[in-house]
Amino acid sequence: MMKNKLFLTLFLLCVGMANLGAAELSGTYDKDFKVTTEFNTVSKGKTLRVTNKSTFVMTDAIVEGNIIVEKGSSLIGPKDGQGYLVFGKGTHIEGIDLYYKVRVSDNVVFTRKMPMTLDEVWKSGNKELIDWVSIIEFCYSTSLKGWVSINEIRFRNPFNENLYDEYDMVFTKSASQKFEFECRSLTVKNNSKVVVQPCQDYWCTKIDKSITIEAGSSLTSTEPDGHKLQLKPGITIKGLPLYVRFNNDYIPVETILSDLWKEPAFSSKDYLTIYYKPDLQAWVFEEVLYGDTVTASLKKKLEELNK
Repeated sequence: MMKNKLFLTLFLLCVGMANLGAAELSGTYDKDFKVTTEFNTVSKGKTLRVTNKSTFVMTDAIVEGNIIVEKGSSLIGPKDGQGYLVFGKGTHIEGIDLYYKVRVSDNVVFTRKMPMTLDEVWKSGNKELIDWVSIIEFCYSTSLKGWVSINEIRFRNPFNENLYDEYDMVFTKSASQKFEFECRSLTVKNNSKVVVQPCQDYWCTKIDKSITIEAGSSLTSTEPDGHKLQLKPGITIKGLPLYVRFNNDYIPVETILSDLWKEPAFSSKDYLTIYYKPDLQAWVFEEVLYGDTVTASLKKKLEELNK
């Protein structure tokens, strides 16, 4: 009797393990399908194809072969943040969007779509990139409708992208803190008082599109030699007290900013640096203008503003 019970127990355990066991995934799926096994694989030389507008729900897979998801079809995880995929070297995929997470500071992590296909990564010859991509673990994101890395890259830029091209700094409460290295735009609102603190890793913050300081709000820095801002020529500036030195005088630029961007001394540079001057309670361009170096029309406007 004991032997029979032991045999039955072992049999049921084996059946349970088989139901949860690994599976080799390949072939064409033209109808909705949900994987129920775990520790799955798509082996080298094998292809998993999803077609006919069907949905393939993946629990997990280590992929060494090919996954092709045809237009109108999808390969998703069981729920948001679930599913698990790892793509080995040489893996080929189509119809799946991959995203990676990269940490640029202690406070900010960006999630970006991978700018290269896996084929391009493998052919790049960049060993560090290839090794990194081949160990990334991906889970499914319902908001992105793609697979996003579970693990983040810290303080690196593996694809040499402009990581800040869609990053906006918005302050809705008063703060005294370090700024990120770069941003698309900077906004201070809701009567907030923001003070830029020095950063040991970099001396300035680049701003590429706009600065908006709403009425009642302010943006200051700790001292003239404190953290600076670098403005891309042509950006829009609203509400920020900003001056330029013309000869030895400080001139407000609010009404002549568009003229300044056209000046060779400004337009020829990638970025213009400004610093905070406490006694003026304003920001000032480091670039100094002189009467014999500016256009006649701008010289006239500067002299009128200085009266």
